[in-house]
Amino acid sequence: MAAVEELLEFLPGTDCGQCGLTCREFAAHLNTRELAPEDCPVLHEPDFAGYIEALQELLGPVAAGAPAMSVDAEKCNGCGICVTMCEYHLGNCAEARLGRGPRPGDTVVFKVVNGTVVVLHQELCTRLIQAAEKCNKCADHCPTRAIILT
Repeated sequence: MAAVEELLEFLPGTDCGQCGLTCREFAAHLNTRELAPEDCPVLHEPDFAGYIEALQELLGPVAAGAPAMSVDAEKCNGCGICVTMCEYHLGNCAEARLGRGPRPGDTVVFKVVNGTVVVLHQELCTRLIQAAEKCNKCADHCPTRAIILT
């Protein structure tokens, strides 16, 4: 496991809040694999080219058998349909049940950040619960097919 300080070297360091966290908090979530380097919107800017790859190298390979869920940022148009269709959100977020986006303090699987959906807590995804039916609502309703489930 990489040290938070090592990870911070490859984060913007601006505490912009675009991901909903400070850079130090984001680094801590990277370290526990709750977030991936791709979840930082600022790292997709040209000024930070290569930083995502550097963070991935520091973090090392993902453990085999880890659930895979991702959003292709090139395809995502930020519509948020996945956010409102998510079974976890519908069951745990009153705003989602009303067809709205979750509030900033809500714990969610997906969130729209800078016009692109990012996966925040894939471990909460209903399809990853062993006894649950395989839910594909987010991917099925995505108009651009940006959500990748394996």
